Amino acid sequence: MTPQRLLLLLGQNAFDPTSGAAQSMRQAAEVLAGAGWNVRALCTSGCEGDVEGDPAAMLRERGVVAVEQASLTPSGARVLAASRAGVLHEIVCVDPARKRYWERDAGPEYHARLDRIVREFAPQVVLAFGGDPGDERRRTVLRAAGARVVFALHNLAYLKSRPAQVDAFLAPTEFVAGRYREAWHADVQVLPTPIVPQGIVADRRDAVFTTFVNPEPAKGLWIVARLAQMLGEQRPDIPLLVVEGRMSASNLIAAGHAMDADLSRFPNLMFSPAVADVAALWATCRMVLAPSIVEEAAGRAVLEAMANGAVPLVSDRGALPETVGDAGVVLPLPGSLSLASAGPVSQEVARPWFDAITSFVDDEERYARASERARRHATRYLQDQVAPAYGAWFESVMVR
Repeated sequence: MTPQRLLLLLGQNAFDPTSGAAQSMRQAAEVLAGAGWNVRALCTSGCEGDVEGDPAAMLRERGVVAVEQASLTPSGARVLAASRAGVLHEIVCVDPARKRYWERDAGPEYHARLDRIVREFAPQVVLAFGGDPGDERRRTVLRAAGARVVFALHNLAYLKSRPAQVDAFLAPTEFVAGRYREAWHADVQVLPTPIVPQGIVADRRDAVFTTFVNPEPAKGLWIVARLAQMLGEQRPDIPLLVVEGRMSASNLIAAGHAMDADLSRFPNLMFSPAVADVAALWATCRMVLAPSIVEEAAGRAVLEAMANGAVPLVSDRGALPETVGDAGVVLPLPGSLSLASAGPVSQEVARPWFDAITSFVDDEERYARASERARRHATRYLQDQVAPAYGAWFESVMVR
């Protein structure tokens, strides 16, 4: 039987280490490729965060070899071709300083490649997201060519404006699906966040750090800043690792200054850039912090850490409690804490997080039990577990 054909279509890098949504989209495509689908991907090299270095070098860090391709347009745009987990990627390179204007700079090359994919590959299903006019125009072209378009909902940005030219909507959690069903009175399918073990689940583990990813206010920057001060002053034996994402380490240091605290003086506070090899990152993670003050759509980083045995400490916002289930510690935040009120928080607000961290450090048996619960919980998101549901639903989309 001829394999079904799927196109992953993104206006950013499918390998973006600072975007959980892009990573989930790419891994959904890899799950389908592993289930026998013929899968192609077209994206740009743009990343949400400030990712330094050459796009080909970033791929090499993931063990992916990129090959330069001849441009299809007079612009001479740089294009990389790469294959990972059965998915053939075409990556149109863009200037990182102008990533938000990629359609002006690299649009002709991107669309020439999309035209060729439609003509030669003839995708039956397209997996995409994006609310810009260009995104809708591309969906229109693809549907006119006979493809079914699946729009992935990885945030709550579309509650007041339902995207057009879409055949089916897909969400990673019941929380997200429920919000959109209520707003749109439309069907939204839920499929679990896929975790493809390659490059995520480490072969060996040396759990040392309490880890916080992406130091921005929405993710709980101010709570972690206060927590860093408390750990530095009271428990300097507990190392705290802050991993840059869309925001840099300087954000946390600046938050400390706003609290009249010099966080840079604490040797147990360490920083890491966003990394392509997340398996190496999670191999060192003892606990993962997600004190988000916004309604999180899923919590991909938390799941990846759990798959490596890290114990998750999460807020009660959005889908985080749903994501960790009974295998995590859910710590309620004050109702008054929001992006609108974001700023220094008191020790009382950070105290539950401090107490949870120290309790797991001081009771190794309790930690070991919690670590095993986290690992077992995360197995339901692994590729081999989610593949049947993904394959069945995407096949159903083809006949709509």
